[in-house]
Amino acid sequence: MPDQLDSTYGASFIAWFLATLLHGIGVEVWPFFFRRPADKPHVKWTVLLVLALETLQALFFFRSSYSRFIERFGQIQIDLIWADSLQILVGYLTKFTVQVHFLTRLHAFANRPRKSTLFVIGVYIILTLALVQISAGIAQTVVSYRLRGYTRLSETTPITIVQSAASFACAQTDYHFVSSHIRWQFFAFPNTYRFFLGLAPSSKLYMITLLPSLNEFPLGITSVSEIGMTSPFGPWADTDKKTEGVGACTESDT
Repeated sequence: MPDQLDSTYGASFIAWFLATLLHGIGVEVWPFFFRRPADKPHVKWTVLLVLALETLQALFFFRSSYSRFIERFGQIQIDLIWADSLQILVGYLTKFTVQVHFLTRLHAFANRPRKSTLFVIGVYIILTLALVQISAGIAQTVVSYRLRGYTRLSETTPITIVQSAASFACAQTDYHFVSSHIRWQFFAFPNTYRFFLGLAPSSKLYMITLLPSLNEFPLGITSVSEIGMTSPFGPWADTDKKTEGVGACTESDT
């Protein structure tokens, strides 16, 4: 029995221990709204949506654990409950949301006066991969819920492979298109996507990619004096010339 617990619930709790640590990056939401009030509403809603999805995933894991170790303590359990399926689904939704966010950034570059055909192609490639990823993720969630058992999860292997491959390819394509054609990069953690660490921590890594990139990546050339961005410590800047650094710029195309 201990060996079985180590290979099932043991691995699950290790994964969620890592996921819980990574969930702490959610504190980046506060400085985002504090330091970037001029960002467009769709960017702010994206940040809130990602935080909400990741919080829901943690709550669903808690509900699943409570059911297994409190309500049915001591019983041999091989079934999947609704919370198990939903925590998988919200993880896929987080990935899709972040992928679409960076897709819109790439689309903005593709629509610039000196747009490159390569950027346009990149937009369609990333959109296709993102749709494949979320479609396979939804299919996997539905199939696993219908199977209702850990012993039959191997039947979802083909769907899982498609979802994982599409997600990884989408992330890598997005990263390489952006970092190869602009002087600055969208990703604060460029190696974030070189992983297969498991389902639970992976969506947290998408949140880590989104929030620091928004907080630490200055976009555009509008001076702070033009938008009146201030903090408890005074204005970020009081000149009309271009400045460098976080808080010195705001978005111009997004």
